Parts: sequence; C-alpha cells; structure tokens
Amino acid sequence: MSIRRLVGVIGSRSLPVRFAPLVSSVVSLFLSRGFGVASGGAMGADHFALSSLLSSGSSSRGVVYSAWSSVSGFPSSVRPDVELFIGSGGNVVWGSAPVGSPYPVAVSALLRRNRHLVSASSVIVAFLFGPSRGSLYTIRHAVSCGVPVIVFLCGGGACLPPDLARRCFVFHKEVI
Repeated sequence: MSIRRLVGVIGSRSLPVRFAPLVSSVVSLFLSRGFGVASGGAMGADHFALSSLLSSGSSSRGVVYSAWSSVSGFPSSVRPDVELFIGSGGNVVWGSAPVGSPYPVAVSALLRRNRHLVSASSVIVAFLFGPSRGSLYTIRHAVSCGVPVIVFLCGGGACLPPDLARRCFVFHKEVI
C-alpha cells in the first residue's frame, strides 16, 4: 500500500500512560481517514502511537523515523515493539547515528530525524507533558514549514510559547 499522506505523531517522552488511549484515538481517527502514521520511536507519545499501529494491525501504514542506524539505538522499552512493527510490515527510515554516539552526534541525529518526519507529514499532532525541548523544536519547525500542528497540552506544566500557540490548534487535556 502506498501512503500518500502522513500524520506525524510526536510528543513528550514522559507522557503518562493514562494518555495512551487519547493517542490511540487520534491514530485511529487519522487511519480511518486514509492517513499513514509516522513517529520517531521514542518513549511516551511515539511509543503509544507505535503500540496503536500494532494493536490495530496497521503496521504497514506506519513509518518510524529513526535517528539511529539500527534497532539497538531505540530505548530498551520500545525496542521489542519496533522489532514487531518491522516484522509486521512497518517501515523504518534509518538514521545515521551509531549506538553509543557522542552526545552532540546523537542530538544532531535526533533533530535531523524530527526534520525528516515533519517534511514527510501533512499534519503534526503533538502530545505535551512537562518540558519537552525536542517536541517544541519539531512544532516550531513544522510551523515554519507551513505544516498544520495540533497540540494536546496534557499537564505537567506543558505549555507553548505565545508565538507558537497562535499558530497551532491547541487543546487542553490535563484531566481525562
């Protein structure tokens, strides 16, 4: 199946598991409208999106953008699901950072991954909980590229700077 439109699902690595059903609902909604789903394979929001693809049997409609050059670069809690995702027909766009890369190399690879995810996506949906510099970087990049951004502020002090809040669709989901 060729995927023409992708929704990029991003967000805080510390997003509590109580928000997994919200992420899953958003993934299901976009899948039902013919979108594919992209994520970065991190813990939290990315992992909830990956789990949703797996549980719905929709791996072939998903893409994980990796900063790493192999599965061993993913967090140990996410790695088994990435392997299952690949085995179920999911696509991974591999990065160039080897496992154990020095901090500046790893950060550069992660930011490059986020830019690639934005450039491939028709819309970005972000789930923020607490401070999330990587997610804010990705939101800012999407806005600068003209990609629509939907943001769920899920608590933990999560907020958007006013310049971004004016250019995104923002929902407060602190209590669900």
